[in-house]
Amino acid sequence: MPRALPALLACLCAALALPAPAAAQVRRCVDAQGNSVFTDRSCASVDAAPRETPAPAPEAGTYTPGFARRGCARTPDQLLAGVRGALEAHDVNRLANFYHWPGTGNGAAKGLMDALEAVAARPLVAVSLVRPTAFDDGDSDAPLPDPTETPAPDTQPAPTALRVDQMAGPGDVSSRSTLFALRQHAGCWWVEF
Repeated sequence: MPRALPALLACLCAALALPAPAAAQVRRCVDAQGNSVFTDRSCASVDAAPRETPAPAPEAGTYTPGFARRGCARTPDQLLAGVRGALEAHDVNRLANFYHWPGTGNGAAKGLMDALEAVAARPLVAVSLVRPTAFDDGDSDAPLPDPTETPAPDTQPAPTALRVDQMAGPGDVSSRSTLFALRQHAGCWWVEF
């Protein structure tokens, strides 16, 4: 037996020197219902299509509409673009990225996510910022502002809400409107119910 030990040790060292078998590549695919499918085979073999690879992260200091892992909507226009992108994609998680969550408990968060999911599911018609307007009380002879003109940026009042106009459903063209209040917090603009 003592002679077998050096031979066994030599075989063990030789086995450790061999390269490890290649790990199977895991592919992320999407089936016809939009569900993610993970497989080590081709996507076609599981009746799915390859999932698109995410776009590279934007350079620091730039803004792209949509979900941002770091940063926030620094202006109302960035918030508008981000919410519009989330609604066009019907992506409730992306929409939730723009919601003002501080102070929300677990029970309330579930209800808010359900409400956001309902908004994200409906077909989008328009998204717009709502700004306060001056009302004419009838005592003034001053002409009313032209509603087709956009006032200069420095004279525009800060927006107070974000209005989302949608169809009630894919087969129902009646309209639904959701009015989100706007909040500034920590240098960012957020929506809330």
